Amino acid sequence: MSTVNARRSNWWFMLPIVMQVVGGVIAYFILRHDDPPKARNCLYLGIVLTVVQICIGLVVEPLIISIFGLSPLA
Repeated sequence: MSTVNARRSNWWFMLPIVMQVVGGVIAYFILRHDDPPKARNCLYLGIVLTVVQICIGLVVEPLIISIFGLSPLA
């Protein structure tokens, strides 16, 4: 089985940016045979963006609640 390393468009990075880890997994499975480095980078980007969003949510939400005196949704 021969592997073809075709260059795919950089627009594929938009999928994990928009859909985070789900988009990274989708991009990985679509690109893994044509452009393995880009597929791996899309997967990593989706994972990193998901972790960043979770960390920001854990830090920013309590700050907003404490500053503005809002009660969290029950």
